[in-house]
Amino acid sequence: MEKVINEKNIDRFSGFSQVYNSSRPIPPDIIIKSALIYANKDPQIVVDIGSGTGLSTQIWKDAAQTVIGIEPNDDMRCEAEKNVIADNISFQKGVSNDTGLPGDHVDIVSISQSFHWFDIDSTLEEIFRILKDGGVLAIYDCDFPPSVDWIVEKAYCALKDKSDGICFSQENPPTRNDKDSYMKRINSFGKFRFVKEIVCHSTENCTPDRMIGIALSQGSIKDALQIDSSFQADVDEFCDLVKSRLRDDQKIIFSYRLRLAVK
Repeated sequence: MEKVINEKNIDRFSGFSQVYNSSRPIPPDIIIKSALIYANKDPQIVVDIGSGTGLSTQIWKDAAQTVIGIEPNDDMRCEAEKNVIADNISFQKGVSNDTGLPGDHVDIVSISQSFHWFDIDSTLEEIFRILKDGGVLAIYDCDFPPSVDWIVEKAYCALKDKSDGICFSQENPPTRNDKDSYMKRINSFGKFRFVKEIVCHSTENCTPDRMIGIALSQGSIKDALQIDSSFQADVDEFCDLVKSRLRDDQKIIFSYRLRLAVK
């Protein structure tokens, strides 16, 4: 199978790794607990594909003997190597459909907030290849915007929609999969013995600056600012709204969708 890679999907995550790392949520423990139920053993090796700044890699530190984060973007991977310090965690350059790992090698494959940027068919082939028999694939995403204030959320969606319109109307834009199609795509792949979707959530503290950072950590908003300088006015308006609506001790709810598949 041809291993399709759109370099724009990789390059679009350059230049804002610190904002991403300080604003994005840390996946909740229920992600680990759910994967371990279906793995039915203590995993030796967990591989986190599309590991970004390591937020989704570090959560496996106490769950496995060895944790490997695979990330193609140099900025993101360098941020992870700077911030995630654990003897059993390492990061390496690679892509979802060509990890460079041996076959039948991995107990759990973790994919957080990145599956929609992958070539799904060739990625599932690679994951199936590297998983041990009985190994578990865990794909999980939090929905944006998080639950915090309906006026802020409405403005966030409008800002994101406008940025998407700017970015994806360009010639040869990044390619993005529909997250709602994941279960159908995994089932259609036809090789996993069991597939299930679980919904869960986490609660974290939020300040106005963090909410603004969550918006600015969206690749399309960063790209839209580079493509169209007038978009800065929309971002400034959103920032002013957030500062007027949110408190420094605000609680924020991140809703997650977890798709599990057993080899």
